[in-house]
Amino acid sequence: MNSDVPRWVSFLHRRTEDAAALMMLAMFLTFIYQIAMRYVFNAPASWAEEICVTMWMWGVLWGTAFVTRRSEDIRIDIVLNLLSERGRRIADALSGLALVLIFGLGLPGAWSYVSFMKIETSAALRWPMHLVFSVYLLFAVAIIVRQAWVVRDAFRPAAATPA
Repeated sequence: MNSDVPRWVSFLHRRTEDAAALMMLAMFLTFIYQIAMRYVFNAPASWAEEICVTMWMWGVLWGTAFVTRRSEDIRIDIVLNLLSERGRRIADALSGLALVLIFGLGLPGAWSYVSFMKIETSAALRWPMHLVFSVYLLFAVAIIVRQAWVVRDAFRPAAATPA
């Protein structure tokens, strides 16, 4: 991370990376176990697929929300490189604002859905589905906050578009 970032923020960022890595490790090991049980021992484990899918969903959304840096965002450089510095800032502000609006408008519906899923449990492990899907709420809020910073940075004099 950047050297001007407080140590506690750097510490938290490393822990979010650790959590994402552990999710991917759990998914990988469960996947290998599932293959061995199904094809070597002819005794499929129904719970293994549930863990793989849940860890994949949590890993992707968690990683996107808390691990990726702004410079790692997917950008359409071929278009942005045609713009002036001012044009890139305007494009950043407009795209950031659009994402804030889209995720902001979708948040109440997502909250309603996740809350509704309290009545459901997963088939094999009986995990409460509202907990399984709650990562989307974390993801949506993180995207709203991150994109609000993008909009703010677009209007700051020292704003620099990441390469």
